[in-house]
Amino acid sequence: MAIPRFPLFRWPKRRLFTLAALLVVALAAATSVRVRYYGHWQGIYILKGTDGRLLVKDDLMLGDENGLLFALPAEPVFRFLNGDVSHATGGPRLEYEWFRRDGSGFVRSFAADGTEFLTCLSRYLDSGGEETQGLFVGGGLPFDLEKDRRVSMNETGMAFFDGKSWHHIWCNVNEAISPWSNPAAVMPPSALKYRGSRILESTPQRLVLSSSHWFELDGVPVSMDRFMVFRPGTRYVTLVIRMTNIGKQPTGYYYVYGDEPWVGNYGSAEGNVGWVVDGLVPYEGTIDPERYGWTGYVDHGNEAAGETHDRSGLANFIEWKGPLVPDTVYFSNRIGSFSDSSARIPLSHPQDRVIFLQWGPRLMAPGQSDTIVLSIGMADREPNTGFPLKPDTSFDLASFGQFLASQGF
Repeated sequence: MAIPRFPLFRWPKRRLFTLAALLVVALAAATSVRVRYYGHWQGIYILKGTDGRLLVKDDLMLGDENGLLFALPAEPVFRFLNGDVSHATGGPRLEYEWFRRDGSGFVRSFAADGTEFLTCLSRYLDSGGEETQGLFVGGGLPFDLEKDRRVSMNETGMAFFDGKSWHHIWCNVNEAISPWSNPAAVMPPSALKYRGSRILESTPQRLVLSSSHWFELDGVPVSMDRFMVFRPGTRYVTLVIRMTNIGKQPTGYYYVYGDEPWVGNYGSAEGNVGWVVDGLVPYEGTIDPERYGWTGYVDHGNEAAGETHDRSGLANFIEWKGPLVPDTVYFSNRIGSFSDSSARIPLSHPQDRVIFLQWGPRLMAPGQSDTIVLSIGMADREPNTGFPLKPDTSFDLASFGQFLASQGF
C-alpha cells in the first residue's frame, strides 16, 4: 500500500521554507503543539499525536504514516544540511544518507544491471511506538526523496528493485537482549542508550558505518559497538556486533536476532517457506546451526500449508560467521516459541512466519568481549533449478579487527 500523501505542497524557494519552519516553531511555543526535532530537516510534517495533540516533526518514520495530516517536504539543500551524503554515479555504486546525530539513514546499492538493493536503518517506530537509534534494520526512505515516485511499504527495511517494481526482503528487525537471570526482561533496540555513530570508511569499494550503545545486565554495565559493511552492487550487508562487559562483576545474557520478513510483499507471509542449502523447511522447528551456516525464507509456496508455487521465487538469507555460532536457530508461526519439527506443524500463519537466531545463556567475565558476525540480505538463484543460492559473502574478521583498531575501537 502507498503511504498517504495529502495535502502535499512544494515551495521552490528556500526563503519560504525557512519562514514556514519559523512559523511552526512560533506556533509550537505559543500552543500545546509538540515538536520532535531529529535534525534531519527532511521537511515539516504535522501529525495527529497519540495523546490527541498535534505533533510537528522534521522527518517521518515508518509508523507515522497513518497520523499524517500535512506534509511540506524540504528541498535537497535543507535535507542534507546535517547528514552525510554520497551520490556516486555510473556502474555498481553505493548511495547513502547518514545522520550521525541519531544514527539513522539508508544505503542504496546499485548493480550494473540497474537493479537496486535498499537498506534502511533506524527509520521506524517499534511496536511500542519508540524510536530506535543506530545500526538496526528498519524503516523507509524519506517521505519525498524523489519527486515522481510514491514510496510503497514494499520499499522498507531491506528491499529489492528489479527495474520495474519493489519487493520486500527483510522487515524491521526483531532484535533483543536480556539478562540470563531473567530472559523475560527483554530490551529491544529502542531501550539501549545511544552513544553516537561514525562513518569509518567511505570509498568506491566499501562503506563502513558504526554505532555505539550502552545497557545494563543485572546491574552490570555492558557496551555494544555495531558495524555494518556495504559493498557496491551487492544485495547484502555484513553486521558485526561486539559486546563488552565494562563492569567489575561477571554477567550473562541472551541475545536474539529475528524477523517475520514478509518476503515478496510487505504485510504478508503467504507463500513464505524456510530454506537451507539442501532443501526447504516447511514446518516449525529448529535447524542445526553447526551443520548449516545460513538459512532464510523463500517466496515459493509451502505445500505443507496447502499453498501452490505461483510465487515470486525471491528469497532472503541470514548467515552466521566467526567463532560465535548461535545456540538455537528456529522457524515458527509465532515469536518466542516453536514446536518440535516432529509435530509437523506447517509454517502457515498469514503474517507471522518467523525466523530467529538465539545466543545464550552466555557468561561474560569483566573485560570480556563477545563478537557476533552476520551477513543479511537477498539470496541469488540457482540458474537451472531456481532454488535459492547464497551469494559470496567473504569476510576476513581478523583483518576487519585490525581496521577497527586503527579507528580507535
